[in-house]
Amino acid sequence: MRQTVAVVVGVVLALVALGAAMVVGAGLGLVAGAGLAGGGPAQERHVSGEGPDKIALIRITGPIVREGGMSVFGPVASSRQIVELLDRAERDSAVKAVILELNTPGGSVVASAEIHAKVASLRRAGKPVIARMTETAASGGYYVAAAADHIVADPSTITGSIGVIVALPNLEEFNRKIGIRAVVFKSGRFKDMGNPNRPITPEEAALFRGLVDEIYQRFVDVVAEGRRMDRSRVLQFADGRILTGRQALRAGLVDSLGQFPQALAEALRRTNLDRARVVEYPPGGLLQALVGLAAWPPRPTAPGRAVSPFTLQYLMVP
Repeated sequence: MRQTVAVVVGVVLALVALGAAMVVGAGLGLVAGAGLAGGGPAQERHVSGEGPDKIALIRITGPIVREGGMSVFGPVASSRQIVELLDRAERDSAVKAVILELNTPGGSVVASAEIHAKVASLRRAGKPVIARMTETAASGGYYVAAAADHIVADPSTITGSIGVIVALPNLEEFNRKIGIRAVVFKSGRFKDMGNPNRPITPEEAALFRGLVDEIYQRFVDVVAEGRRMDRSRVLQFADGRILTGRQALRAGLVDSLGQFPQALAEALRRTNLDRARVVEYPPGGLLQALVGLAAWPPRPTAPGRAVSPFTLQYLMVP
C-alpha cells in the first residue's frame, strides 16, 4: 500500500514539475531577445531611419485589457502598459510623432477609453499620432484609432464593429443536469443581476440594455468627434458591422490605404521632417512575461458560478 502511495505521489510531483517547466519554457521563448527584467522599459530599439528626431512606434496587439502581458493563449494589450509607453513618448522631446500600430479586436470599455484619452493628450501636446491598422482594428481598436490625427488601413484590414456587447452565460439547464442548485441570499432584488443559475428578468434586461445604450452613445460621440463626422453619418455604420479597410475609406472611417511606409510618410509630413529615426520600446522582459503567464488559466470559481463576472466590452465577436 505504501509503495502504491509513493508511486502516485511521485507521478503527481513529476507532472507538477513538468507543468512548471513548460510555463518557464514558454516564458523564455516568448521573451527571447527582449532581455531580463532589468533591461526593458529604459531602452529603445532602433527600427529604421536616421537623424536626431524620433518617431515612436507603439504596438497594440491582442485584446485590450487593463492588466496584461503575455498569456499561454497569445498576447493581450494592457492599457496600463500602453499608456506608460505613450506617456514616455510624450515626455521625450526628441519624439516628434507616434505611429500607433493596431492589431486588435478591441476589448475592455474602460481600457480602450484610457488609451484613447492618452492619444488625445499626445495630440494636445503637439505630437501627431498616426494610427496604422494591420490585420484587425475593430470595436475598441477603432475606438482608440478614432483619437488619432490620421488613420492608415490596409485595404484588407478588418475594422468597424462600432458597438458594445455584454455576454451573460446561462448555466441553469447544465446545473440541472448535473444536480447543482445555487442558493442566493441578497440585500436587494437586483443584487445578483446576471446570475447564470436562473433566467434574467425583464426588469434586469432593461437595466442591462440601459448600460449598453449609454456606453454605445459614448462610442458614437467619440467617433463623430474624432472623425469630424455628423453623428447621423456615424450611425449609418454603428450597428456592429465590420468593414474592410477599403470600405472604411469610402465610409470616411479611415483616411488612407497603405502599410507602414505610408504611415511613416504621413508622420514625417505632419512634423515637417525629411527624416527621422523610428524607435520602438521593447517589452518589459522575462519577469514581466512570466507574471503574465502566471495569471493563466483563470482562477476557478465556486460550482454553478460563471468563470468571470460580466463586463461591458467594445469587442468584435464572431
